[in-house]
Amino acid sequence: MHVLINATSARLGGGITVLRNLLPALCAEDGGRHHYTVVARPDVRGQLGPGDPRVRFEGAPLGGSGRLLFEQLALPLQALLGRADVLFSPANLATFAAPCPQVLMVQNVSPFDEDVVRRSPPRIRLRLRALRELGLASAKAVSRVVFLSDWSRDRLLPLFGTGAARAARVYLGRDRAFSPEALQRAPELRARYRLPERYLLSVGAFYPYKNIVELVVGFSRARPALPPGLPLVLAGAEHDPEVVQAVRAAIAREGLEGRVLLLGNVPYEDLPPLYAASAVFIFPSACENFPNILVEGLGSGAPTLCSKLGPMPEVAGDGARYFDPFDPDDLAANLAGLFHDPKQQALLRARGLAKAASYSWEATARGLLTVFEQAAGRS
Repeated sequence: MHVLINATSARLGGGITVLRNLLPALCAEDGGRHHYTVVARPDVRGQLGPGDPRVRFEGAPLGGSGRLLFEQLALPLQALLGRADVLFSPANLATFAAPCPQVLMVQNVSPFDEDVVRRSPPRIRLRLRALRELGLASAKAVSRVVFLSDWSRDRLLPLFGTGAARAARVYLGRDRAFSPEALQRAPELRARYRLPERYLLSVGAFYPYKNIVELVVGFSRARPALPPGLPLVLAGAEHDPEVVQAVRAAIAREGLEGRVLLLGNVPYEDLPPLYAASAVFIFPSACENFPNILVEGLGSGAPTLCSKLGPMPEVAGDGARYFDPFDPDDLAANLAGLFHDPKQQALLRARGLAKAASYSWEATARGLLTVFEQAAGRS
């Protein structure tokens, strides 16, 4: 079977994480029966490792309207000429004139979350509403829709109106590089980033629904109960200028200059020791589908404080302590309580490692291969 993968939207963060891990897992789990063509931006190819001989890459426009036109006009022709058996679109948007069965994976649920849309700045709100309409149309145009959590499937399936027979839930996996063993690399990493021995950590791109401003305010309110020099480290691409401005304004307003450290977009290979060395890992996002970052933190052995919304309790289970991400006081109380409770830290660490171990890219690949074969009429 020839699977054409539309990776034109992959640029950073979760989209790259999925490709980096999924491609070798597909080749390892398909019994050597299939080959794959990945259509991606040229700058993405270098982030995906050496690859497998059965994986071929084709270039795509860097973004904007050129990318959309390419997806809708050039990609169908490529699928036809390449005799693709299945077109896999892993980022919400279908190719509407696809000449072969298409599998759509819903990675981003924020366009379908009215609370997220309402809280977003006007410019982002308009974009999210457009993405919602495109997503709804995409779900109706494909053979199969893949959801990444039970929470998103149960919430979105009635909205999509595609029927349960055309839907599947497939969890994403965990890169085994995210483990407590990464702590061995922490001294060198701390020296390079000028980090102290103990720090709090949050990882995630600067988007409105990541609730980074609320995190900064919650950290400020927890400070009287925390060691004086303990910093909050924020690692993530400063993607949205309005969010970046709001976060920096909150840092200044709360008098946290030098206490909140902005690392920007940290290279993937530096993330495992960054997680493993953190005193507490905090995940304040209000809207996710399957949060890779949360699983990375759990798998690294970091005591985890997590948003109680969306699929987070489904994904982390009893491996995290939960708080209301819109309530800085709730965050502050839980942060201080967890930081000063070594027994609970040890319990969460053990439970988090066990939960993270239940996710694998091999299982993700097997689930997707089943969906591909169903879509192509081969099962």
